[in-house]
Amino acid sequence: MPPTLPKASFTPAAESWFGRTRELALTLTGWPSVTGTPGEVAFAQQLLELVQGWPYFQAFPDHAWTSPALASNTQNVYLLVRGRTPRTVLLSGHYDTVTTDCYGAQRPLAHSPEALTAALITALEGAPRTAAETLALDDLRSGDFLAGRGLLDMKGGLAAGLAALERYAARPAHQRPGHLLLVLSPDEEVMSRGARQVATDLPGVADRHGLDVRLGINLDATNDVTDGQEGRAAYLGTVGKLLVWTLVVGRPTHAAYPHDGTSAALIGAELLREVEGHPGFSDAAHGESSPPPVCLEWRDLRSGYDVTTPGAFWAAFNVLTHQRTPRQVLAQFSVLASLAASRAATRQARHALRWGSRSASALADQQAEILTFQDLRARAVTRAGEAAVRRACDADPGAPNPLLATREAVQALAAMADLQGPAVVIGLACLHYPHTHVAAADPAGDTETWLREELRSFHSATGETVKVRPFFAGISDMSFLGHAPALEDDAVRQQTPCPVHVHAPPPGALPFPVINLGPWGRDYHQRLERIHQPYAFGTLPALLWHLLHARLAT
Repeated sequence: MPPTLPKASFTPAAESWFGRTRELALTLTGWPSVTGTPGEVAFAQQLLELVQGWPYFQAFPDHAWTSPALASNTQNVYLLVRGRTPRTVLLSGHYDTVTTDCYGAQRPLAHSPEALTAALITALEGAPRTAAETLALDDLRSGDFLAGRGLLDMKGGLAAGLAALERYAARPAHQRPGHLLLVLSPDEEVMSRGARQVATDLPGVADRHGLDVRLGINLDATNDVTDGQEGRAAYLGTVGKLLVWTLVVGRPTHAAYPHDGTSAALIGAELLREVEGHPGFSDAAHGESSPPPVCLEWRDLRSGYDVTTPGAFWAAFNVLTHQRTPRQVLAQFSVLASLAASRAATRQARHALRWGSRSASALADQQAEILTFQDLRARAVTRAGEAAVRRACDADPGAPNPLLATREAVQALAAMADLQGPAVVIGLACLHYPHTHVAAADPAGDTETWLREELRSFHSATGETVKVRPFFAGISDMSFLGHAPALEDDAVRQQTPCPVHVHAPPPGALPFPVINLGPWGRDYHQRLERIHQPYAFGTLPALLWHLLHARLAT
């Protein structure tokens, strides 16, 4: 028989919220909504049917509605509870999740948190464990943590928002000082199509319903492998994300004559060595440094086997930003690419000399050409024409792998341009997630001051401590809500091969400060994803309740 799960512990301040929030979290997790699957499509209607049973939405059915997400058959869900004044707090979050493939034998239980937790305890007890697995076993045995795909990222946060919305809707109208709007979106895990559409739709929604949005609270989750002190946090902004790709073009040669060509693989390896995890390339602002860049894709571009060295090599690097612009990041990578090509040439020439090749001097003298995607595109247009280039870059907006579409477009343009090596081309792939911070829209610091004061007030009333941190570390929909970032003098548009991967800030986008306040847990996106129940189902909704009233009252 599976083990009996112990009960979670929570503070008295959280007690009135715990049961209902947990119930909502289990319900939402029980609706599979992996990105790009029928479950994601069905989720919006399931949620709408759930809230339509609440007395408020029975009285005001037009205050709960869905709207299509960008280039998708999925829907954004809008839930509005009206108050006495136009002042509005917007709660937001995504309902799509990553795949359940990593669960193995427990995959059928991935969306049943209690059954999955019991099964994981049994599995972990019966096998040798790593340190991370031992921590997971201790967590799950304690009763304070509950496993489940998407429970942490991010249906636990959505449940807290729903619980606050439900309680707010149950109050008499004269006790609701302003409006509360909860927006739930699809596709955060791939292209943020939901939140990007919300940014476009929100001005019209605000105009129709008379909303004056004073604060946005995103409900995304935080990972914390310690005691939760770092995870119990409100974030003033979110990290930015760029995906920088490099196409290295060498000069192929037969494997029996290795020094008669230029190794694209060696140039790529030198670039990887320079970039991967290098702390010098992290970005700092507001007293905090972003994680350094890492490689997300690494491959040669041959379609078959022979004993010729690869003519081209491809890599894509995840770059997180706190203040650097896309133009600055690309300039930095151009320097690194030149350095990598030079080091590769020196290394290959030294090896050739030691082996006795007559190509050694030529290898030492060669200079790799460093180009941006904009340079490559211009050459392709000159040789093949604008129409052919546009066709090559015309990616499917609903394609599940934007990096693949980028790679195919770049390869096509390199062929059109007849690009000869050695050369390195650099550009941007996928969607740019701009970094945000409330200071950008609120240079006087009023929002940060207000938040710190309210967290102190919450601590005095409940004994619960929640800290303020500058940047949410995971990319999030916060990048597209509350502000309209510039396109860096068109650098993003110019250096991104596929136009569908460029987000154009909507005209008239609503400006308002956005913070992140969500649950904490461990190992999200992994088999041992688990949420800390006392904070997620007790403290978090209580704090949301406190903040929304404080913001709506003034």
